Amino acid sequence: MSIIFSNKSKHHIEKNNMSNFLIDVRFIRKSCAQICYTYVTEIIDNDIDKYKDFEKVKENGFTFYISSKVNDVYGKLDEFHLDIEGFFKKNLIINNIDPIIKNTCKIE
Repeated sequence: MSIIFSNKSKHHIEKNNMSNFLIDVRFIRKSCAQICYTYVTEIIDNDIDKYKDFEKVKENGFTFYISSKVNDVYGKLDEFHLDIEGFFKKNLIINNIDPIIKNTCKIE
């Protein structure tokens, strides 16, 4: 498994002295829809022990901890494309995985 960085994401990470990241899945429920998407967040060094059982990928001096939920929802992936979004508040995103939207209303 590998992490592919966009130029902007690599610059953002280096500029902000980031080194450890969590890639996980988040679920949102809105009326009759459940939205599942991946997110990337920085891990503070004090919290790294919480993620010792996660899959670990080291790339370009950075460490990514990948939640088992990512593999459960999207299957085993060969690579993650890391990019950045936002103008004022920058967020790291995985742009090669589309959100999954499920209809949760029962229609009879």
